[in-house]
Amino acid sequence: MEAVCTLREILKGYGSRAPKALGPLSLDIFPGELIGVRGENGAGKSTLLSILAGVLKPDAGEVWTAPELQGRVGYAPQEPALYETLSGLDNLRFWGRVHGLPKKPCEARCRWLLREMNLEEKAKAPAGAYSGGMKRRLHLATALMGTPKLLLLDEPTAGADEASAQLMLSMVKQLGEQGCSVVLVSHRRGELEQVCTRFLTLSGGRAAEEERP
Repeated sequence: MEAVCTLREILKGYGSRAPKALGPLSLDIFPGELIGVRGENGAGKSTLLSILAGVLKPDAGEVWTAPELQGRVGYAPQEPALYETLSGLDNLRFWGRVHGLPKKPCEARCRWLLREMNLEEKAKAPAGAYSGGMKRRLHLATALMGTPKLLLLDEPTAGADEASAQLMLSMVKQLGEQGCSVVLVSHRRGELEQVCTRFLTLSGGRAAEEERP
């Protein structure tokens, strides 16, 4: 099986005098893998996801992604990126347009995600009026609008109620079964163990440990 994304000896720092935030780090991500990333605050977890998402460029090293990932990377950063004055439905429509979805497929994708995330009844309410768990579910849905082949999730259930967290984890597991690769960062006790097929522990920006259950 060939990797869909490969990192080779990447390095990333924030300022010449600061210690490296990440690296040197090498990583292969394979189709359908659910990789759980562990580590203390400042270990480099969010930096890793930002590089995988293309939001940040490494200072050194190589990032390779398979052609089939072009336009098919979903990213949900730690802070929900929602337009709070727009409805949940319009938030999803916006991201559908970003991904270039035609109107009818976009509308169908929005409705399906709202149903899967148990947000149908609040579809036309402004996102700013959503509870913490509802915002997290909507945030995940925005990352899924482009039908990703690689999904990057940074603390997706932080502040969510248990029911919301379990719903999101169920969706993540389902995506892995369908061949989507997922990289998941979480501090929530037992969460990574529920869904992940592989674990990467970062310490000081380096891979301290890698294991499979």
